Amino acid sequence: MELKALEEKLGYAFKDSSFLELAIIHKSSNNSLNNERLEFLGDAILNSIISEYLFMKFPNEKEGLLTRMRSHLVKGETLTKKANEIGIIKFIKLSKGTALLSDNRKHSILEGSIESIIGAVFLDSDWAQAKIFILNFFKIELSDIEADQEFRDSKTELQELLQSKKLQLPKYITNESDVGFDCHILIDDRKFIGTGNSKRRSEIAVAKEALNYLKSKYG
Repeated sequence: MELKALEEKLGYAFKDSSFLELAIIHKSSNNSLNNERLEFLGDAILNSIISEYLFMKFPNEKEGLLTRMRSHLVKGETLTKKANEIGIIKFIKLSKGTALLSDNRKHSILEGSIESIIGAVFLDSDWAQAKIFILNFFKIELSDIEADQEFRDSKTELQELLQSKKLQLPKYITNESDVGFDCHILIDDRKFIGTGNSKRRSEIAVAKEALNYLKSKYG
């Protein structure tokens, strides 16, 4: 019954429910049988299908812009937003300790869950169906994206702000944890922490935390 409710939210009915069952098992609850391999597969499929979509939609744009547009669409913040929209956290199998973590510490879990579900859809069907699923799931984000937008990630924006204020650039210190990757930086003698399911996503997450602080400080 629980899986049926999730399928309704996803807009996809699995022929083999074992793929979906595996996609929602986080490594904290089962170190040997979990969604990490599906996450790896889903990440590659998502990037490929979004790349093709952008390539076809923007035939006159250069590679650099297309890359920034793709990064904007598949970044951790976007995946976390999509995961929250369908309330996926209540379906994910977590250890008791991990379930008690704050929402900010669960971002990497949410990001990974969307990628693992994409991998599960692909294995349950084929490339064509996975493409339909992704384009429908990200329909609003894809329809909103335009070539004249400014695509800068939080890490780049933080660097530019610090340089404009003649402040020292931070050193990003990243460690792997049970929930993915934790990254911390020091700015103004304050420690900021971000999480993500990859080193880069954790760096962007912590940069966003620092940015929010600096913007409130400097206006």
